[in-house]
Amino acid sequence: MKRYLLATIAASIAFSVCYSAFAKDPCQSLICMMGKVQGGITGNGSIRDGCAQGISDFLSIVKTHHGHIDLTATSKARQDYLSSCPGADGDASGINSIVSRFGSATF
Repeated sequence: MKRYLLATIAASIAFSVCYSAFAKDPCQSLICMMGKVQGGITGNGSIRDGCAQGISDFLSIVKTHHGHIDLTATSKARQDYLSSCPGADGDASGINSIVSRFGSATF
């Protein structure tokens, strides 16, 4: 019984660590996309600047309607994603500039 309990606890911990390693980080995306808007980051980021994942996470948000990309819904979902970063409410103009430039971008 103790082995089963320990195995269950160990599996739960391992799963939570693995899951969080793949979770999207809206704050990283916000910082990196702001860098793109300001011109400091070119392309889709790189391993060196640490923005490849943040930019990819942002651009991977795509909403469809009847099998086609819904640009309005995609832009809104991307805005909501960036706004979910704690403290992002103080930078509404920054989020708006990102969304106006990349909100409906498809790559």
